[in-house]
Amino acid sequence: MKAVATNKDGVIHIAEVPIPHYGEYECLVRIRACGICNSTDRKLITNTMGDFPVQYPALLGHEAVGEIAAVGSKVRNFKVGDRVVSPCGRLEPGTVYHSAWAAMAEYGIAHDIKAMLDDGLAIPDDVEAHTLEDYPVRSVPEGMSWPDAVMLLTIKENYSALLNFGMTAGKDVFIFGDGPVAYGLSCLARAMGAGFIGVAGHHEERLANIVRGARVDIAVNSHQIPVEEALHGRSFDIVVDAVGSTSIIKQGARFLKPGGRVGVYGVLSRPGAEINLLDLPNNVCIQMLNRPYGEYRAHDAVCRLVAEGKIDPTSFYSHVIPIDEAARGFEMVKSREALKVILTM
Repeated sequence: MKAVATNKDGVIHIAEVPIPHYGEYECLVRIRACGICNSTDRKLITNTMGDFPVQYPALLGHEAVGEIAAVGSKVRNFKVGDRVVSPCGRLEPGTVYHSAWAAMAEYGIAHDIKAMLDDGLAIPDDVEAHTLEDYPVRSVPEGMSWPDAVMLLTIKENYSALLNFGMTAGKDVFIFGDGPVAYGLSCLARAMGAGFIGVAGHHEERLANIVRGARVDIAVNSHQIPVEEALHGRSFDIVVDAVGSTSIIKQGARFLKPGGRVGVYGVLSRPGAEINLLDLPNNVCIQMLNRPYGEYRAHDAVCRLVAEGKIDPTSFYSHVIPIDEAARGFEMVKSREALKVILTM
């Protein structure tokens, strides 16, 4: 099968690898689409993701969706034809490749965790979940397109991040960033009843898109006007770093109300992730969320927001291209020609 691979020099190529085997409690998933993560995947190809050292060559991808193609003999909660989000990648023994989640491929694996637990078995060590509710594989809503289904993971990550950062109706939120994550956080903050929403970036087209999609109260082009000047002394309950920058963390902390929180959502890189605590103002909180937490529990809530028309997954991506053009997709993300690229299989 085809899979998207990277070498240590960041070059993207299409690899031919074996279709993964599946066990008696597992399903083989034919992957239909997978998103290029603007943050994680771009850092993985340059080995700058702070807490995830990569072994190369590596297979990429963690934003996959697909349909069940075959089931193991003890699978009871999935059937052939079921449409699912977040199947995982699997490498066969003997391959020269290593896993950087490895789901940007033509096939992946889903586990019937419920059947395993019902039969008295433990969740396998290679599954990134400690409980059934944290297992990523969930159903794709009826009638949803594959590219829209890809975006459910991003939307769930955004939604759970805001919950982790203490988001409740009426709170004032400021977001640093103008990419797909900042777009999603802004839309969800609006859907969750935020009081005042501000965003800062430096790409006019992307800021305009956030204004249209999320109806934010202020969008600041930080290359044209200092954020401090544009805000005129306004302070916030929550400031989100959707970029991954210690300078943003320090700057954002100055815009907090007493007891407010900076939520670090952007993936920090090494080197440059150090911060002097004395640079921070008094009575503020810095919450690290370099990896999502609790996002899979948000699946049903996010699907309801989509069904109610409060969130539009189509507005979260700009390009849909075939897997054979993966290298071009990464270049479009890097050059910011694309807001978000989805690969189809």
